[in-house]
Amino acid sequence: MDIVVLLASDSAETMLEALRASEVYFPELNARQAVQSGGSFNILHPQSGGKVDLFAVLASDAFTQSRIARRVRAQVLGVEAWIATPEDVVLAKLRWRLDSRSETQWRDCVEIAAVNDLDRDYMQKWAPELGVETDLADLLDG
Repeated sequence: MDIVVLLASDSAETMLEALRASEVYFPELNARQAVQSGGSFNILHPQSGGKVDLFAVLASDAFTQSRIARRVRAQVLGVEAWIATPEDVVLAKLRWRLDSRSETQWRDCVEIAAVNDLDRDYMQKWAPELGVETDLADLLDG
């Protein structure tokens, strides 16, 4: 499961303290780097074997501001939460995989595109700024 957390600069330490006090394992150095400069780290729950990939996103860039403005309220496992639109999830995953070329991120994008009527104009507007034009074209034309 992927979870994206939008962090204000003064909330990073509070989040790390909450994780330390919980029953999960996480690599503290990786987590600290991720929450300070944006990035990801894993959280493991030893009792259940569950694993969450947590992506820390800083609120400073225009794309993040757009994602915040477009988010929607939804019930997730019985809890009301704000979730990103499918378009924003796909764009973020394409951006995250620029360096890694992760097949997992790509498969996620393909699956999201297969079950949603995506706003192509919105996505094509952001693709050049995010550096994902080629991957987005492959996804939308595939």
